[in-house]
Order: sequence, then C-alpha cells, then structure tokens
Amino acid sequence: MANNIGKKFENNWKASMPNDIFYYRLKDQAQSFGGASKLRFSLKNPCDCFLFKSPTLFALELKSVGTSSISFERTKEEKGVIHFHQIEGLRNFSRYKNIIAGFVLNFRHSDGTENCYFIHINDFDTMINSLDKKSFNEKDLSKYNQL
Repeated sequence: MANNIGKKFENNWKASMPNDIFYYRLKDQAQSFGGASKLRFSLKNPCDCFLFKSPTLFALELKSVGTSSISFERTKEEKGVIHFHQIEGLRNFSRYKNIIAGFVLNFRHSDGTENCYFIHINDFDTMINSLDKKSFNEKDLSKYNQL
C-alpha cells in the first residue's frame, strides 16, 4: 500500500496512534493518468486526516520531504508542496472550539536521520507572513512554536 515515501510516512503515523485515539484518513481524490490537470474538476481535501481524543479533534496535513526546505503556495496559482487549499482548510478548522489544526512535517536527511515537527496553522501563518521566500526550512520552523 505504501507506494512512496510520503504514503509510508502516513502509514507509520497511523500505526503509531494509541488505541484510545480515533484516527480517520480522508481518501485521496481521483487523479488522471498524466496528472490531475486533465481532469475537468477535482475535489481537494482540506487535510490528510483527523484524530480525536476527547474533547479535542485534530485536523492534520502530513508532509514528508527529502529536501532541506518545504515550499508552500500563497495563492491558488502558485505551485508548492503545501497547497493553498490545505492552508485554507486548516485555517477554517481552527476557528472552532476544541479543534487543533496544523501540519506534521517530516524532514528526511541524506544521513538517514529524520526530524518530525508539528506546527499549528496559526503559527504557520505567522511564519509564512514573516518570510520573503516561498519555502521554509527547519531553522525557520524553530522560531515559530513548532513541537
């Protein structure tokens, strides 16, 4: 099932959940051969998964990269690893009481080590609004309340 490293990371994340935490993975949307640009329309998931441990619901987007930085989209027209619709979706979820929304970011290094972080969508917004670039790295994350 884990055809790529990102899916393997998602599967490992799911497997790490204790039994008392409800986990729900949103199904990936249909893609056409040759890329989604050949589809007339495609629904876009606001995030990858939901976790629930009373009284809190977590809305999470998981990203795993083998690069030193992660690109993001400030508008629908831009291209990045973190998509504009994902940022907007997490922003919308975070407006509700007892919902924590954010990114789980996994940086894979060439020496085989990995660093994994969580950043709340509000802290993510503060970070990207302070950057004059279209990507961020682990050093950038360290300044904005990541866990």
